[in-house]
Amino acid sequence: MPLLNGIEAAQQIRKSNKDIKIIFLTMHTDVTYAAGALEAGALGYVLKHSAPLELITAIRSVLKGESYVTPLLAAELLQLQKMGRWAHRDEASRLTVRQREVLQLLAEGHSAKDIALLLNISPRTVEYHKYHMMEDLGMKTVADLIRYAVDKGIVTK
Repeated sequence: MPLLNGIEAAQQIRKSNKDIKIIFLTMHTDVTYAAGALEAGALGYVLKHSAPLELITAIRSVLKGESYVTPLLAAELLQLQKMGRWAHRDEASRLTVRQREVLQLLAEGHSAKDIALLLNISPRTVEYHKYHMMEDLGMKTVADLIRYAVDKGIVTK
């Protein structure tokens, strides 16, 4: 998705309407991404390669007000929660919405000039966000930022 990833989209959707029921249909098998999706307000999490019947089950569960997580990740997700290492409650949660937008676009290969045009800000502001993120996250290079964006599910590989 341009400018947002699924987690950010879910956050914005839930912010505008708390009654909306969200199910992620995703390729992300990373349990921390699943935890981030649920933390953002999703009630369901299904992998794209799952059987179609699983998606139907998820839809029915969510429509009844229940949660649904693909069985392939459910146990690992529960273990993550028990260990208190739930999703994006790390340094990624400190990034502002604008920083995450800049980071996603950087990781997608856009130049500072392109990002500035897309976000209607100056290239200098893009550079400011980039270096501020590097400082806050303890990174030395833009490559480190891009690796971080991929690892945290801000952009897909």
